Amino acid sequence: MAETRPEIDGERLLGDLEALARIGATPDGGVNRIAFSPADLEARQWVEEAMRAVGMEVRRDPAGNTIGTYPGREPGLAPIALGSHTDTVPNGGRYDGALGVLAALASVRALHAAGQRLRHPVEVINFVAEEATMGGGTFGSRAMAGLFDPASIHHEAVDGRPVAEHLRAAGIDPEAVVTAARPAGSLAAYVELHIEQGGVLDAAGVPVGVVEGIVGIRRYTAVFEGEANHAGTTPMDGRRDALVMAAPFVLAVRENAVAHGIVGTVGTLRVSPGASNVIPGRVEMTAEIRGLDETTLDAAEAALQARAAADGATFARISAKEPVVSDPAVVAAVETACRDLGLAYRRMPSGAGHDAMCMAAITRQGMIFVPSRRGISHSPEEYTAPEDCVTGARVLLGTLLALDAALDATRDS
Repeated sequence: MAETRPEIDGERLLGDLEALARIGATPDGGVNRIAFSPADLEARQWVEEAMRAVGMEVRRDPAGNTIGTYPGREPGLAPIALGSHTDTVPNGGRYDGALGVLAALASVRALHAAGQRLRHPVEVINFVAEEATMGGGTFGSRAMAGLFDPASIHHEAVDGRPVAEHLRAAGIDPEAVVTAARPAGSLAAYVELHIEQGGVLDAAGVPVGVVEGIVGIRRYTAVFEGEANHAGTTPMDGRRDALVMAAPFVLAVRENAVAHGIVGTVGTLRVSPGASNVIPGRVEMTAEIRGLDETTLDAAEAALQARAAADGATFARISAKEPVVSDPAVVAAVETACRDLGLAYRRMPSGAGHDAMCMAAITRQGMIFVPSRRGISHSPEEYTAPEDCVTGARVLLGTLLALDAALDATRDS
């Protein structure tokens, strides 16, 4: 007799979202659960209790990540992990991260309600401090993936205090965070459901995004040296206005991004001396480009460097994060789940960083996106329709089932 296919309890999932949103709720409808705050710790405890209620064994690793394990049938198989985070940016929204954790919980609840265990164990991970409030983002997943820099515990958190101080207050030994690292192959796969945080799916009316990868990010400085002088007494034809010199480059960043099919942004301009009656003598700007293909990023960077030189600027790269491409087996499983459910989907990159980006260092990974209304995120106005939340959870469960069937013991590691 065939087993009954487990099904997501959509009403329960939406109730969980409402319950979690009440922890750290703000008067304007947002959520304030900054990492290691009382609200964040309360939310983490709430999730742990919900994990235990569906038959999971729950532990916290040395970085503070919560890991719930639902046993599998076949000894020796590495777990398939699902998860995200429940911390927020200051005065953020109720879906960013939280949907991924609660949909993962709903997937295990579906198995538990059906009395089923998969071949692989299933882990639900609630990563700690994903948002960049503790001296940088993806704190917990960097620790788990062996990417954690021990020096970062001395960085300033969003409130100006050292990160180590927040860790100790939460009962975490700052010196032990590095021991949360797990070896490559300790997980068979990691899948993360997340709101898109952009407007592509919403505008297209497509319910599911199959994430091809997480974009690489390169940041630069460009400095334009002119000559500061009196704004009233210096004729226009005798000026060396650094801001006028810089203006075409600002437009060039946009044009270059469009030409290469990526995104580009000038985020800061520092104009010196910065007085209304003084011609700018120096302008320093920061710019970034983001894309999924390293060759394209190389070409876009070369074009920007050439343009900066032509405009008389000094140009330097200040940071670079490589793109992370989703594992083909995970992408195939997500697409299988969508087809089985009769859902339209589109392949797309993630323009923002996520815990999945770090997990790629130790396991195959992939992501599922659901629409964000008007592309708004990190805001009390962040909204994903109830039906889209449930759809995302159904795809996540379908992906889990497809991976459990497709991955074999010889390749899990």
